[in-house]
Amino acid sequence: MSEGERFSWHNCSEGDRSLWKLDRLLVNDAWLSQWPNSHYHCLNARTSDHSPLVIRGALLVIQYLRTSLISAEFGGIELKEPLCAVTRSFRTLRRKPVFECQISGGIGKVQQLLEGDRHNAFLIRLEKCCKLVFFRATKLSKLQQRAKIQWLKGGDQCSRIFFRKVAMRRAAKRVFQITNEAGRILTEQDEVVDEFVSFYQRLLGEREGVSFDLRYLRPWARHVVTPDECMELVQLVTREEIKDAFFDIAEDKAPGPDGYSSGFYKAAWPVIGEEVVKAILEFFTTGRLLKQVNTTILALIPKVRLPSLVSDFRPISCCNVLYKVITKIIVQRLRSVLDKMISPSQNAFVPGRSIGDNILLAQEIFSGYNRQGLPMRCALKVDLRKAYDTVEWDFLSAVLHLFGFPDIFIGWIEECVTTPMFSVCINGNPHGFFKGSRGLRQGDPMSPFLFVLIMEVLQLMLQQLIDQNEGFSFHWRCKEIGLFQLCFADDLLLFCKADVASVRIFRHGLDEFAKLSGLHGVSSFYHGQRSQCGSIYLQLYSFRRVTFPSGRLQLIKSVLMSLNVYWAMAFILPKGVIRAVEKRMRQFLWKGNSAVGYPKVAWSDVCRPMEEGGLGIRDILALNKALMSRHLWNVIQSNQSSIWVQWIAHTHLRHKSVWTVDAKGGSWGWRKLLRLRSALLPYIEFKVAKLSAVIVDGDWSWPPITDMECIEILHLLPNIHNGNDSILWRGGEFTTTVAYGIFRTPGPIVGWYPLLSGPCKIPRFSFVLWLAILGKLSTMDKPWLSHLGGVCVLCGREVETHEHLFFRCSYSRRCIRDLKEAVRFTWPNRAWGEDITWASTRWKGRHIVQAAYRALLSAIVYHIWRERNQRVFQHSERPSTTIARIAAEEISRKYLA
Repeated sequence: MSEGERFSWHNCSEGDRSLWKLDRLLVNDAWLSQWPNSHYHCLNARTSDHSPLVIRGALLVIQYLRTSLISAEFGGIELKEPLCAVTRSFRTLRRKPVFECQISGGIGKVQQLLEGDRHNAFLIRLEKCCKLVFFRATKLSKLQQRAKIQWLKGGDQCSRIFFRKVAMRRAAKRVFQITNEAGRILTEQDEVVDEFVSFYQRLLGEREGVSFDLRYLRPWARHVVTPDECMELVQLVTREEIKDAFFDIAEDKAPGPDGYSSGFYKAAWPVIGEEVVKAILEFFTTGRLLKQVNTTILALIPKVRLPSLVSDFRPISCCNVLYKVITKIIVQRLRSVLDKMISPSQNAFVPGRSIGDNILLAQEIFSGYNRQGLPMRCALKVDLRKAYDTVEWDFLSAVLHLFGFPDIFIGWIEECVTTPMFSVCINGNPHGFFKGSRGLRQGDPMSPFLFVLIMEVLQLMLQQLIDQNEGFSFHWRCKEIGLFQLCFADDLLLFCKADVASVRIFRHGLDEFAKLSGLHGVSSFYHGQRSQCGSIYLQLYSFRRVTFPSGRLQLIKSVLMSLNVYWAMAFILPKGVIRAVEKRMRQFLWKGNSAVGYPKVAWSDVCRPMEEGGLGIRDILALNKALMSRHLWNVIQSNQSSIWVQWIAHTHLRHKSVWTVDAKGGSWGWRKLLRLRSALLPYIEFKVAKLSAVIVDGDWSWPPITDMECIEILHLLPNIHNGNDSILWRGGEFTTTVAYGIFRTPGPIVGWYPLLSGPCKIPRFSFVLWLAILGKLSTMDKPWLSHLGGVCVLCGREVETHEHLFFRCSYSRRCIRDLKEAVRFTWPNRAWGEDITWASTRWKGRHIVQAAYRALLSAIVYHIWRERNQRVFQHSERPSTTIARIAAEEISRKYLA
């Protein structure tokens, strides 16, 4: 990566000047591994015709790597050295080649055996294989840590994906130029650094605090911490709590300024665990935090594709693991009382609540805004600027006292929030070191929960103004449940009647809140005029360069489907949108970045579970119905903790049963939701404990017109015990997984699905085997390939079909024979379908031998098909012994790893 002048040479001509980029700086992989953030700057030529190239960013930030765990020197470092020496030792350790760091474990045992039998061919081959496997595993571990790919679990080594992801992360984080507030473009590295550091010093820096008291709002608070709850909040922290907090942090999470991730503490826990526990217990005893523990690096994440301003970056705080553990313990205690304090209109980050309720309610409120003849309505959308970064610490302290938290607990939070030191990470290196005086850190486990408490104060302030001012008028249909706002983390929707007096009350409350808290917003009005609704497009992210369909399949399952789940849990998706999304996913699976290709298997079959012969992708229509049925289940159970359920009860049900209410006249979403009733009814049980509606003062009380035979029958009913009526889910508890099974059409179980599973399967091999079992590979017998002659390119004798290719062909038979000789592989060599049935019954279970046989079958099928394609498209040939050897070696490396 270069910066500065575009061209490095010119001909020094006074007329038309020729410019060329002749000078470049090339580095190898070892350099990039040692200095991943390095780049060169092309300076001005000055008196020469060539521009000098200056290397920059070749500084090494010490960071603990997971590959150190399996180094023979790792244990010695922890046992003997203090922390400063540990850092120096890791600096030395990470500079060594990987194969020099590990001469222990399996490799060491093999080498010990070789000392007694130095000419044993098997041991020599095993030693070589162990070294190769270890080198690949450590390289993959390092790439996983740098790439931060959360969705990839096991399977293929995927080194190409990791290298590309690492390169993408480096490119996204590099900043070579920035535009300052005066509009001047800064390109010098020192100027860029100064601009970032000064910006965040102003944003988070010094400001005089003002003390004030918010306890006048307590009459409007839902809940204030009780004495018993205070005792629970400040009870002694146990060693088990501390250890659980450490082991709850994922190993791949970014470390803080000290460079140590949670993986280091987990690996070295038997050695350092006792000292770490003492350090954290000291904080909860004294309430004082060591300054070095609370240092923070601000990692800059671009918010736009081409950031040009400092404000185009989102600062994410990388905190030390010790600090994260402390705040996780505080958060665990804070969560126990949060649900009682926070209003139902605020659902983000509150345990047991779903932000989807607020989304559904917003749709209900905005329904009919484009219709004429309805009451005047007004909606105010408030977007808080730099919400976390501008919170005043004095205001936060007042909020905690408002809700009655004990002084010790408040002291813990204040010590964590008010003592950080910041550095800004630019192009991989930290710059500046300054103290903050306001703001909550994005990346601090405690920040979202504290911010929820702060936003609750806005609810209380508005509630106070509404109760004390008769001029406020509620939004249409909102007065019964007292609804005037919905909170989506740092975004607000405020609702009222479209009159000046109501809007002024909102304005007064927002101004007062901004003055006290430091949070300011940008607002926009929507007054109900008719507007054109465009089509809904869902942006599907994809890795266009992923070569194999198996890799694209994993992306669809983990990345694309997670985006679908987000929308499917909050909206009834129109069928046109679902078809468009499935079309994109289908094209991505079978074509990737190529313009050619066709779906080899119907999408409805792809979306079946693996037990039914599919690939396990969830059907979006059934998933949407399953996720939305959760909201219907809340209505059926009359879950009054949900403000959306309260809205439905007051506007659509009005003392009617959800089973009999007419869908006509309701909003579009409510009508669609009621269509799911019939699917849920067979799985619901009614437990009746009282009949208050028809029993008054111990006697039956019937409506005026009643069939007397029904009354006689009901007199024969047994006595009903005291208790509450309840609605139960038949067979256990309602889950979206169970609901998905209801809305999905099940298919027959296939017997061969175990062949595609296993603890060490290789996805691209299994994908080809899946196509081969279904008969969907593009063999020569397909009608659209008839122009190629149809003759098998491997043997040149018979027509190429799946039955012939696996394993009637003389070449593929030789591959099986050679594989049998190499690894004692057993294969009956009958008809393809019969062979698959035989393998499915013989190679069941999770035993390593059975799993290895399944992997070998998929490997030999994959490499035979690959050899066939190489002969067709590249006109190259390999002997059967090579195919068998490659298949056996790949599976051996996989299982040894």
